[in-house]
Amino acid sequence: MTSLLLAAFLAAAPAASTAPGRVIDRVAAVVNGEVVTLGELIDRLGPQYRELEKETGPEAEKERTRALRLAFDRVVSERLFDAQATALQLEVTDAEVDGAIADIKTRNKLDEAGLDRALAEQGLSRDAFRKAVKRDLESMRLMQVKVRSKVKVTDEDLQAYYQSHLAQFTAGEEVRVRHIFLALDPAAPKSEEGKVEARAEAALKRVRGGADFAQVAREVSQGPSAAEGGELGWLKRGMVQPDLEKAAFRMKKGEISPVLRTQLGFQIIQVEDLRGGGPRPFADVKEEIRDRLTNEQLESYRNQYVSELRKDAIIEVKMPELADLGSAAGQAPATAPASAVEKKP
Repeated sequence: MTSLLLAAFLAAAPAASTAPGRVIDRVAAVVNGEVVTLGELIDRLGPQYRELEKETGPEAEKERTRALRLAFDRVVSERLFDAQATALQLEVTDAEVDGAIADIKTRNKLDEAGLDRALAEQGLSRDAFRKAVKRDLESMRLMQVKVRSKVKVTDEDLQAYYQSHLAQFTAGEEVRVRHIFLALDPAAPKSEEGKVEARAEAALKRVRGGADFAQVAREVSQGPSAAEGGELGWLKRGMVQPDLEKAAFRMKKGEISPVLRTQLGFQIIQVEDLRGGGPRPFADVKEEIRDRLTNEQLESYRNQYVSELRKDAIIEVKMPELADLGSAAGQAPATAPASAVEKKP
């Protein structure tokens, strides 16, 4: 539940304004009698909007308007959810907030100092962060009450999704390889090349004769993995030089290659194992699919619920930039000029 909460809160929670002196703000909208200011929307966007403010031109203006509308949409949903949570007495205790924050820290590998740094980067205080966590928990509890019971994901749904999305569950082909590497300077004379190749052929004769490949690699290989018996581990395409890759991905499990001439010398490889190249078994991805379909349904029902709340809400849009959003929410955009209020430090 809280694996992604930190990122969400840092992006969504309002940051405290740090501008010095007197800041002239505007009333962006009024939601059920509660004022939403332009400053609140800008603070909600944080660094994202501050970067947009540095840009000029029509496209930059469109991006700023789009960002403000997204922030306004988020704030309206929160205000409506808060009212519903209060009406249904869906209280979240301090202990639950503490538990959620502890989970956020654990999943994001943060100690107290690390969390403070992450919050400071977004201009968030601990108090603002706690309020954001509590608000999110209340929202999730409201969704449990209002829409969770509507979610239905059957085994047939899971199987159908798996069959129609096999490409999503196909793992890339990989080979587990050991090698014996004998180095050769590219500028070496033919006589030296012949000597190195002869040593490689002798090593190949040993391993094909039954000698342990890893042991021979320890004795004669000049590669950095010689001490580990020439272990290269699991390789994907594109990880090694093309001539070596071409040979490895053509071989079968347990097969030993002939002596291969490469740019840096001579190599012998052994394929120890193969994996991937086909879809993961349904049993391995069944719960992953269930989570995906459940979340999709929850999001769909949540959007429906928000739309229903908006129809019953009184949303007076005061800024022309937000007027289209207000109309989309089923509200008549206000024709009155934008108001101005003054915030003092």
